[in-house]
Amino acid sequence: MRRYNPVMRLWRATGHSLSGLRTAFKEEQAFEYETVVFFLLVALSLSLSWGEALLLLASWLAVMAMELVNSAVERAFNLLDREWNAEVRAGKDMLSAAVFLLILCNVALWVFLAFRHRAVFFPWG
Repeated sequence: MRRYNPVMRLWRATGHSLSGLRTAFKEEQAFEYETVVFFLLVALSLSLSWGEALLLLASWLAVMAMELVNSAVERAFNLLDREWNAEVRAGKDMLSAAVFLLILCNVALWVFLAFRHRAVFFPWG
């Protein structure tokens, strides 16, 4: 059995992960939009406490991670059958629903933080 250098394994795994992020950004429009939202949230989080900023950014990264799962499984479904199939459609819809639920959780979090920090987010009133 061949032994691998753990540092090299980590290096290669990181390369594969970055390649996946690059592919998703280039080929998946929803992931591209979610990346833009992430950087907007980074800018918004500068006025929050470290804990709140971490919560805000980590919860949005969960949306992006679920989007990656959604896109990967949809690609796998497409490899199995290009023809319309009710089971495949249901699976794709459920994956989309998972992303949607995470986005709803994020909206609730943003609303909570916006009301908690009204003076920061709404300085005019």
